[in-house]
Amino acid sequence: MPANEPRPGRPKKPSGYFTPGPHLLPWNWARERLERARNYWVASALTDGRAHTRPVWGVWLDGSLYFSTGSRIGTNLAERPDV
Repeated sequence: MPANEPRPGRPKKPSGYFTPGPHLLPWNWARERLERARNYWVASALTDGRAHTRPVWGVWLDGSLYFSTGSRIGTNLAERPDV
């Protein structure tokens, strides 16, 4: 795996939580889907901390997602850039 690719992993979970299968998908599996997609879901946080999600049109190019939005998502990201 090249050094600049994300490492596969599992989120921390409560004891006894069931996760099927021992295998993790490689980064190229995710990258191929990101490159082929035209619709993406972006999640941001409102000023009070509540989640705000919205589908956006975009393009995955050179390892980054580019999208345009005139919705609340743009304001949320300007105020709190955590996605």
